[in-house]
Amino acid sequence: MQRSVLFVDPPAFCATVERLAAPALRHRPVAVAPPGAERATVLALSSEARLAGITPGMPVLKARKLCPDLVLLPPNPRLYARASRALHEILRIYAPIIEPRGYGHAFLDLTGTSRLFGPAVDVAERIRRESASRLGLPLTVGIAVNKLVSEAATRTGRVAEGRRDGDCHAVPLSHCPPGDEASFLAPHLIEVLPGVPLDIRERLDEYQLERIGMVALITESDLCAVFGLRGRQLKAQALGLDPRPVLPPAARAELRASHTFATDTNDLGVLYPLLRLLTESLGKKLRRRGLAARRLTIAVEYADYEHDRRAVALPAAALDTELWEAAKRALTLAMARRVTLRTVTVSVDRLIAQIQLDLFREAGGMSQEAGARVSTRASSLLPPASSTRLRVLQETMDHIHRRWGTRAVTVGSPAHPSLRSATLPLPERR
Repeated sequence: MQRSVLFVDPPAFCATVERLAAPALRHRPVAVAPPGAERATVLALSSEARLAGITPGMPVLKARKLCPDLVLLPPNPRLYARASRALHEILRIYAPIIEPRGYGHAFLDLTGTSRLFGPAVDVAERIRRESASRLGLPLTVGIAVNKLVSEAATRTGRVAEGRRDGDCHAVPLSHCPPGDEASFLAPHLIEVLPGVPLDIRERLDEYQLERIGMVALITESDLCAVFGLRGRQLKAQALGLDPRPVLPPAARAELRASHTFATDTNDLGVLYPLLRLLTESLGKKLRRRGLAARRLTIAVEYADYEHDRRAVALPAAALDTELWEAAKRALTLAMARRVTLRTVTVSVDRLIAQIQLDLFREAGGMSQEAGARVSTRASSLLPPASSTRLRVLQETMDHIHRRWGTRAVTVGSPAHPSLRSATLPLPERR
């Protein structure tokens, strides 16, 4: 199913809410800054203040010199939170999943709602109209297949040609058709891409790489030679690839499983089978939610109440066996002392949306239906053909467990005698 993600961005949210609460401030240059501090900087500002040359982060003293009639207001978090809640009441009508992003901003996952509310473009326009009529809040909305491009779409009109200071001429509605992510981003300045660190932007400027399309033409190996591992992420961003899911506040971006021993131990014959149970539990939770993790962390508590933790990277859509092997490597790194362990905790984070594969298919590759759902540019995210058989086996075992229970079939690895008679409860997500 084609994803449909909206990014809702109220321009100058804090300043707009302040002026809604005090109508006399309309059409006045307004800035929000902490009061009384000598080195206070501007936190938010209105479009009039931005046109006067003021930018976020500018010292208040300099802002006053640029705009003598500037109205300075102290931050009012309660007012902003109340306005955000009112806006989210409108968003909940149309979106089953909402991920807030600061005051007023939010990602909306509209995947699968077209039969109820129509195309995503129509939903975005209705949200804009209702926000303006009911709350008086103007909105800029970006529509795309992922979070990166939808947020970038809201910035396309703000970074004007030849300006780097965030021009305030926002495009009310910007839509990137599915499959056109790279061509949609290509003509825009690097500043349009969210999440690109300042040092990378400055380095790209030194190489006179101002446009996203220029970066997209550079090979991943050349980008990694300059920026290290961050070059791979930069390449994916320039192509408009972003596997991150839209997560509601209630769903933490981390899954965790923990076990406390009745008798302290550092016997690997006990620890390794335990890690298998914990990682299998986490693997089932990830697959049930359609997610994959890119990092696994082991935290241990010793008998003397000292703590240690280590993290290892995970491949995309790791199988239970890969989670288990990663957990054993992390445990080896974490056990830096000979003191026995009291508690072992396994957690996975850096969650991304998992690419769904058909359960029964030939091991040589993807089915035609799955292949139609995955674009050519995203093919690098798919597992290699050598791991397809193991992945099909994993999915088949999940299917058997759901139908006949977890004891119907197990992976052949003898457990330690001390764990055979004991039933470990499945850890709950925290």
